[in-house]
Amino acid sequence: MEEKKSMLQLAVAAMQDKKGESIVQLHIGERSVIADDFLIVSGSSRSQLDALLDGVEEALGRAGYPLRDREGSSDGGWILLDYGDLVVHIFLREMREFYDLEHTWRDVTRTVY
Repeated sequence: MEEKKSMLQLAVAAMQDKKGESIVQLHIGERSVIADDFLIVSGSSRSQLDALLDGVEEALGRAGYPLRDREGSSDGGWILLDYGDLVVHIFLREMREFYDLEHTWRDVTRTVY
């Protein structure tokens, strides 16, 4: 439990450091086996998405959390980082609205940072 909390805190701090927008944690673990939590952040440009990606990977990597998989790219406006219990979604604003994960998972506990 402490490890998951630490992973979340590091990822959120990295996002805040890179000026990520609308950071939201969705605790999906009671509804899905995909992960325990989604962490969602928006960026205003593709270069900011790359900065958010680099910040999260660097912070979690330094702490010893292995990245299991990466999908998407800043060119596509959406990046997914799979850390097992934590899945990080980095979106351009319009792509976040399109995928609307907060609506899809509207019945789960959410934390806004």
